[in-house]
Amino acid sequence: MSIIPSFFGGRRSNIFDPFSLDVWDPFKDFPFPTSSSDASRETSALVNTRVDWKETPEAHVFKADLPGIKKEEVKVEVEDDRILQISGERNVEKEDKNDTWHRVERSSGKFTRRFRLPENAKLNEVKASMENGVLTITVPKEEVKKPDMFSKIVCSILVRASPTMDRNDWMYQMPRASLEYLAHVDQFMEVAENNRLKNGESDIWCPCRDCRNFCKYSDHIIIKEHLIVRGFMKRYTCWIRHGEDFDNCNYTFDQDLNEKNDNFEPDNDSRDNLDGMLHDVEDDIADKDYDKFEQLFIDSEKPLYDGCSKFTKLSAVLKLFNLKANNGWSDKSFTNLLEILHEMLPEDNELPVSLYQAKKLMCPMGLEIERIHACPNDCMLYRNEDVDLRECRICGTSRYKRKDQTKDNSDLKVKDGPPAKMLWYLPIIPRLKRFFANAKEAKLLRWHAEDRKRDGKLRHVADSPQWRNIDNIFEDFGNEIRNIRFGLSSDGINPFGSISSRHSTWPVLLCIYNLPPWLCMKRKYILMSLLIQGPKQPGNDIDVYLAPLIEDLKKLWSPGIEVYDAYGKERFQLRAMIFCTINDFPAYGNLSGYSTKGEKACPICEDDTHSLRLRNCGKHVYMGHRRSLPKNHPYRKLKSLFDGTTEHRVARQPLNGRTVYSRVKHLDIVFGKGRPTPPKNIWKKKSIFWDLPYWEYLSVRHCLDVMHIEKNVCDSLIGLLLNIPGKSKDGVKVRKDMVEMGIRAELAPVDNGKRTYLPPACYTLSKVEKTRFCQCLHGIKVPSGYSANIKKLVSMKDLKLLGMKSHDCHVLMTHMIPIAIRGILPDHIRHTITKLCLFFNMIHSKVIDPEVLDLWQKEIIMTLCQLEMYFPPSFFDVMVHLVSHIVEEIKFCGPVFLRYMYPFERYMGVLKGYVRNRSRPEGSIVEGYASEEVIDFCTDYLAGVTNIGIPQSRHEGRLGGIGTIGKKFITPRYDELQNAHFFVLQNLTDVAPFVHEHMRYLHEMNKSKSDKWVVTEHNKTFAAWFKERVKQDRRGENVNQVVEHLAYGPIHVVSTYQGYDINGYTFYTKKQDDKSTLQNSGVTLIATTTEFSGSNNEARSKIAKDSYYGVIQEIWELDYTLFTVPLFKCKWVENRRGVKVDNDGFTIVDLSRDGYVSEPFILAKQASQVFFVEDPKDSKWHIVLHGKRHILGVENVTDEDEYDQFDELPPFSVGVPPTNMPIDETTYLRTDHAEGLWVN
Repeated sequence: MSIIPSFFGGRRSNIFDPFSLDVWDPFKDFPFPTSSSDASRETSALVNTRVDWKETPEAHVFKADLPGIKKEEVKVEVEDDRILQISGERNVEKEDKNDTWHRVERSSGKFTRRFRLPENAKLNEVKASMENGVLTITVPKEEVKKPDMFSKIVCSILVRASPTMDRNDWMYQMPRASLEYLAHVDQFMEVAENNRLKNGESDIWCPCRDCRNFCKYSDHIIIKEHLIVRGFMKRYTCWIRHGEDFDNCNYTFDQDLNEKNDNFEPDNDSRDNLDGMLHDVEDDIADKDYDKFEQLFIDSEKPLYDGCSKFTKLSAVLKLFNLKANNGWSDKSFTNLLEILHEMLPEDNELPVSLYQAKKLMCPMGLEIERIHACPNDCMLYRNEDVDLRECRICGTSRYKRKDQTKDNSDLKVKDGPPAKMLWYLPIIPRLKRFFANAKEAKLLRWHAEDRKRDGKLRHVADSPQWRNIDNIFEDFGNEIRNIRFGLSSDGINPFGSISSRHSTWPVLLCIYNLPPWLCMKRKYILMSLLIQGPKQPGNDIDVYLAPLIEDLKKLWSPGIEVYDAYGKERFQLRAMIFCTINDFPAYGNLSGYSTKGEKACPICEDDTHSLRLRNCGKHVYMGHRRSLPKNHPYRKLKSLFDGTTEHRVARQPLNGRTVYSRVKHLDIVFGKGRPTPPKNIWKKKSIFWDLPYWEYLSVRHCLDVMHIEKNVCDSLIGLLLNIPGKSKDGVKVRKDMVEMGIRAELAPVDNGKRTYLPPACYTLSKVEKTRFCQCLHGIKVPSGYSANIKKLVSMKDLKLLGMKSHDCHVLMTHMIPIAIRGILPDHIRHTITKLCLFFNMIHSKVIDPEVLDLWQKEIIMTLCQLEMYFPPSFFDVMVHLVSHIVEEIKFCGPVFLRYMYPFERYMGVLKGYVRNRSRPEGSIVEGYASEEVIDFCTDYLAGVTNIGIPQSRHEGRLGGIGTIGKKFITPRYDELQNAHFFVLQNLTDVAPFVHEHMRYLHEMNKSKSDKWVVTEHNKTFAAWFKERVKQDRRGENVNQVVEHLAYGPIHVVSTYQGYDINGYTFYTKKQDDKSTLQNSGVTLIATTTEFSGSNNEARSKIAKDSYYGVIQEIWELDYTLFTVPLFKCKWVENRRGVKVDNDGFTIVDLSRDGYVSEPFILAKQASQVFFVEDPKDSKWHIVLHGKRHILGVENVTDEDEYDQFDELPPFSVGVPPTNMPIDETTYLRTDHAEGLWVN
């Protein structure tokens, strides 16, 4: 399996397999042994000789076990460049004959082992001895002279002479040809040399821009030349690889296990930039707070204690607050920490001794927060002209909570208590100004225009027609790329952590769509603009509380506000708009003003909504999806398979914004609880959002939340299939409703005394089928980061799924349900459910081709119509109907993953965590948010701290590879190591020119030979030829160092791991998987192969031909001294008989079909993760699913497509039969089992 287009990788037979070590034996049918003879065994023992290298304080000792080998047959020599070579050769000849045959067997074997000796080895005192078949080689070590006191003093003086603050100047600003720069480089080399002597090492790390401390050299001249020609690597002002430690410099470095493959550099600067931070926020400070702000300047320069050069009073407090926020410390624990630190530090230290003092220090950095009193009946806010009122001007309720409500004596003055209800408004204008005051953030806000990939596909909200329409209609807004587009979301939370709705606090959150997709939904960039106090939710009266935000948004739309852009270093007029709102369905109704209940519950169809009232169930259902079919579609004429009627209507297109506005603009609603119920109307109010001048020009103003739709559909589907009490959509009532509708008479309930029998419908599972369904889900193990443990959701005792969260439902709908129903339902039901799940899988794509959206819409309408044919009418609540509108919103607004409620729900969980005072939950939330807001801003200016609002991926710094679990050292067999080495040579681009050269050489020298012979000969001889070829080039001093180290091969000691992180995946060996609840050992590889076969048979599909599947058995790291190369040793599935794509579109593999035994290795960088789920239809086979990774934004990856080795395949393809299948009047009745439902 080679990813280099060439002859490598033939599959027809092993003799033509480039990695096969098996050769045809011409004597295999003779009546005497050949390959298993004694002579062969003797020579093979020599070939596979293992050499152990042990280092003692006095010497390096090499031992090799050579049983039966004579002293004269072994040779030990030291070559140039400190190479110790151990070689041996043995020839054996045996003769045997009789009257009928004469046999002569000649066997020969030889081995060579090479080791690069360190510089402390005494090459002229090497000793070798052979005793009892064991070769022992002893290489004495030179005594390491410890640096004297003078050297230590010199080193200290040099480091002090070049402190961190000065190094930025000479390392990165000074011309590298200047004498001063050269003098500083000499100083660095002396420091590095002293560190080398101190540690007894032979080489020094090179910190140039190319080597970046990944390469070592023994020659100081090479390092010095690199530093002069290339310069120092970025941000290496603290020389941690050359003797300095963290205590002596302000620098952080995440040191990996595999330093040679670590190409991660920290983003933090080497020192705090408090002056820059204070300068950036100076414009936002009010005049009344300027005295406090000036104190901040003083505290930013005041040492934490006399003689402290690393921390100032301000930087110490900020870093401690960062730790508090990152780790969720309580206020009490933080105060206790400050107290004990104050005692530990010198007596004159400036550290605050309490949380209150620390917050007081940071107070000038905080942004404005408005506390606005509200009527407890949600009628009005006490602001503007109503700011001095003491009672609600609408309902007359007191503004305050009275301390004593029972006193009747009017002469006795009753003191006002706290406000009856409160709104916290966190103005968005100063927060936007602060974003632009930071050059890094200001640059990110241009991403949508300057760095977005534009290929006609939907990757970001900025790719959507709605974005472009606003730019075209309002050109002055669209021409300024820095103008902000917000997404708005709101929902109720219980601040006490329970799921009860007895206390409902409503935050109003804003996300910024100008940012990259991996940032716009992160915690740092979600703004809490409003917090509405509970315990009662505002409901339809939320417009009262949105008024302050809408006023600022109108100001931001026109004329805008003047803002300083720190990145562009200019002032400009900033404008902003709401792009859309994102809410669950009840909140959708509250914000839009549409009534999302009753017969016209669909806000997209509005008065064109088709619904049916089920008399026995007492609910409305929405089954009219045939209206969206073509006019001549046969489904329109069917009665009994649907709702008992034919369908001649055509679904209306969604109304545009101006038409909707014309329907609501005359509505005049008085807000407040306890008011008379207004006349019944599908529109409950004219939403306050219509006050925004651009609102009527938006195609989609309020987006459907796919997260909640998917969860509701999943709950309904699982409840129906497993007949879960309280969740099943099947029952006596709906069966009676179907009788009244005149459909599916065979499913009518049968009264049997006290119990009622429900005949098995086509979706009814028998107990055996329920068990198989649950067993399949119970046995699934997924990779790291894929989902929660699905096993915990399954109750095998009750045969049902419990406690499913939104993301659990997402994983079940998009991947697991189609697998779990294999073989347990009639084909037409299984295919329909599979297509519904496939639809949800497709709409979650991160990149969408607009040309496929019409096909998706057609398919989901057909799928919903088929579900109407098979499922009970009660299944089709409004959430199922909303599935038909998802594609239209993708067309207008872009991918759904940027309009999820997932990030907002997670953020609301963070807000709950701010509650410290349970008697004042909303106040605690605002205080916690304001503190984190300050700390998050300051983090960008502090060295060595992590951002609170942007969690660091566990794969940061690991995309290039790092071992994580179970590191060990082994000495593999010689032939196995050579096989791994050969695979490395075949797959590295540095070696590719030599591969082609060798192939040409073989062709020219053997013109009469076939291509098959050339490939086989290449596999045998390339490594040796390559080594000699590089030696020739080396004489001319024209050899790339990487190529040179590859030619000499890896050292014989190999690092192995049980776990390895690379490419954004976490991989385990099969052995580690067996001990874990995860499955991380599955891999796939797409290899370019050339098959040497005269067969003209048609090739299989690409996935079966080019995709190879396997399980990791071992993880190796080959050490080539200059670098390491990670490899996976895998057990591969043989493609011809072990891999296939079934009729449902699933890729299934037989893991017992081993193949390609002679080529077990792949480069870890080539691997992509898969996992295997046992096929419930046939346990011999396993279904292949692809793992997930989230690497956008990790190590500056901005396009996952470019990073991938191949295009990601969906978990299953559209392999189900066409939807226009023949109509069978009995498809709704289950005839293969008689296990109906008994209801008491």
